[in-house]
Amino acid sequence: MQKSNTIILWIVLLSTLIYAQNTTLKISYENLEFTNSKKKDDGKRVGIAIDYQDRANLYQVVYEKTDTTTFKPPLTKNLKVDKYYFKYTRKLNSLQSLHFSYGYIDDNLMRETTHGHIYGIGYSYSSFGFTQYLSDYKHFNVYQSEAKYTFKKSFDKLKTSLSIVGKYIHLQDKDSNNFSKNAKTNYFTTGVKLHTRYDDYHFKAGAFFGKRIFAVMNDGFKVQHHAMEFSQTYMCGIGKKFKNTDINLKYVYQKATEIPIHNDNVKVRNIILQVAYRF
Repeated sequence: MQKSNTIILWIVLLSTLIYAQNTTLKISYENLEFTNSKKKDDGKRVGIAIDYQDRANLYQVVYEKTDTTTFKPPLTKNLKVDKYYFKYTRKLNSLQSLHFSYGYIDDNLMRETTHGHIYGIGYSYSSFGFTQYLSDYKHFNVYQSEAKYTFKKSFDKLKTSLSIVGKYIHLQDKDSNNFSKNAKTNYFTTGVKLHTRYDDYHFKAGAFFGKRIFAVMNDGFKVQHHAMEFSQTYMCGIGKKFKNTDINLKYVYQKATEIPIHNDNVKVRNIILQVAYRF
């Protein structure tokens, strides 16, 4: 899929959804800071997302652009990444739903994963969900199986939900290139996410434990396509609702290893501001 055709397709989808009712528009800005990395210094990321929902169908479209300042050498230029995501969820009844997702990566430096295609298919029953992902790259593939169980509890005006997540990641043909050959063949990581809401305020917190690489995150809307083996992730966020508008602030801390050059103790800090408007 050529970049120009991809952009036209996503513009059409965004234009169609944004003028429909039952639509949410989300705009985000993210600041990235890298410590101890031998490749990346700092960066910024902007994103736009459109959600459209009717009684049984949910359509979600996301565009994300990241610009990162790099160290030259070893790299020859700054990193520029465009990512496109689409997800469709079909509600079968009050307990069951199916979802299908697709992602596309355009990276000006990482030749092994640029033009990568990420496919996902999943099923949910009540509080349990399972999703299978395939990340199709130039010389290797990544299979990720993800299971999630969510507990919900209300205390008068306080609404809470706690999700337990498990991800199994398998790399196929990882030894075919220098980009992924230093990774392990199999990874398993677990995570926990807490969300609480009181009146118009809400708070989020989460953590992931166990190493992972080339992982699909955030229910299919985040793909870690660089050769970084993450070992720790902690996040927290706070938000407030103003009529049809939500404002959210989030902080993420991660620790990783740049596996092609065996550079460990890399720390990544993200600060994210998101504004959502419901039509």
